[in-house]
Amino acid sequence: MIVVLGATGKTGRYLVTRLCDEGHDVTAIGRSAARLEAIDPRAHTAVADIDQPATLGAALDGAEFIVSCAHARYTAAVLAVLPVSCQRLVLTGSTRCFSTLPDPAADAVRAGEAAFLASGVAGVMLHPSMIYGAPDDRNVNRLLRLVRRYTVIPLPNGGRHLVQPVFVDDVVAALAAAITRPEAPGPSIVVAGPAPISYADMLRACAVALDRRVTILPVPTALLVAGARTAVAVGFKIPFDAAEIRRATEDKRFDVEPLANRLGITPRSFDEGLRLKLERGWT
Repeated sequence: MIVVLGATGKTGRYLVTRLCDEGHDVTAIGRSAARLEAIDPRAHTAVADIDQPATLGAALDGAEFIVSCAHARYTAAVLAVLPVSCQRLVLTGSTRCFSTLPDPAADAVRAGEAAFLASGVAGVMLHPSMIYGAPDDRNVNRLLRLVRRYTVIPLPNGGRHLVQPVFVDDVVAALAAAITRPEAPGPSIVVAGPAPISYADMLRACAVALDRRVTILPVPTALLVAGARTAVAVGFKIPFDAAEIRRATEDKRFDVEPLANRLGITPRSFDEGLRLKLERGWT
């Protein structure tokens, strides 16, 4: 039996369907019974709160494979109630753990990874980069809205810094492969797109996909950060906050060879993933 924690989230619900398609016996776990009703009907469901060890432990009882799509900060909570029947644990981290900026979310991922590696439990933690493609993906949807609304768009330092976004289907495929492939257990694996692209090129790709023209206005990062803080202070809604703007000045370049060699995944390009997102109407 495969148990999926966080099954009602942005990635978990698609993973449940994929595992059911592959013929697995799947139990989907979530906090909300109402949200679990929207999960693939072929899966069993169980209500459990990851913050309540008793309910979580009961839901995991008898599981042979456990996949957590919950934030890595819950790693210790999952390890604490892991059943003896568990043969492999797959956890979801984030490439934010590689950030050099002060970031509590990155610290939480690093702590979760350290707890897992120290536990000696068989399995692997996957570190997805910026996940896009789902109907409720925040990052690319915001870019698409900007492109639809404006012809001139400011970017920190002209958007020259790099990002390596990964399509949601490739993340789901990686999680599924991490359950079954014998090469999967071991050091953490980055799940990212095939190659880094600049933020400017990502924005231009969105414009091309919508048949729009945009001009990128280079703006010093400090000025954009100050403007974002001021806007929030006076109650304006802005597409990207100060912390996100600062993170956009870090180059994000990742090695995806382990993704191919250990999980058998060849991630698709941003252009291809964006085309699929728009074809599906997932905006």
